[in-house]
Amino acid sequence: MRELALREVADNVEDEAATLKGQSCNIHERVLVCISTYPNSLQLLRRGARIASYMNAQFYAVFVNDPDRFLTKAESLHVETCEKLCQEFNGQFLRVNGTNIAKAISEVAKQYRITQIVIGESQQSRWRLLLRGSLTQQLVRSLKHVDLHIIATEKSQ
Repeated sequence: MRELALREVADNVEDEAATLKGQSCNIHERVLVCISTYPNSLQLLRRGARIASYMNAQFYAVFVNDPDRFLTKAESLHVETCEKLCQEFNGQFLRVNGTNIAKAISEVAKQYRITQIVIGESQQSRWRLLLRGSLTQQLVRSLKHVDLHIIATEKSQ
């Protein structure tokens, strides 16, 4: 009963803040999973859905499509599989176009008032990370009040 009462108060406060100030007030958790063409995306979706379930949070997944890059048939099928899995977890799957992945994710996070982001560890070489920086570093710089969950890639033996 106490939890239900607190949730109801939180809903009312968030609604009032949005109507009075025209701003959003993050009382409810919102989880965003960043999907790519890498196989670990399915693992990330499952982990993100679990986190959202624990927090009773809204669940989203985003795929940033680079219009300058053509997806292979296998990659397109993988993204479609991710979309179906996201929907099975009662999540909303978002496809956005952009050449700057970090910027596109940041814009989605701000638009949907995301509080938690789930991403996989970088698949780039150490040299490339040193020269260009990682997606994680870029997100930390652009999203000050969002928690990042970096999920290690499962190693197959």
